[in-house]
Amino acid sequence: MAVEWVYASGSNWVRFDVESQHIIEELWLRDAATWFNSQSFRGPVYVDTSEMVVMYGSTAYTIARRSL
Repeated sequence: MAVEWVYASGSNWVRFDVESQHIIEELWLRDAATWFNSQSFRGPVYVDTSEMVVMYGSTAYTIARRSL
């Protein structure tokens, strides 16, 4: 089953870039969190798959894993 990672931006779900997709999926498989540079946000983000959130600057965005 193919999946993709998205984040909430207003009333829309926005797909993460390809590299971020892979990093977040690996984090999710390990129930982990870390900082990494994301092309989707053009800078460092903190992703926590236990809380299902991405932090960019001082803003938190809800993330979701969905089937394609």
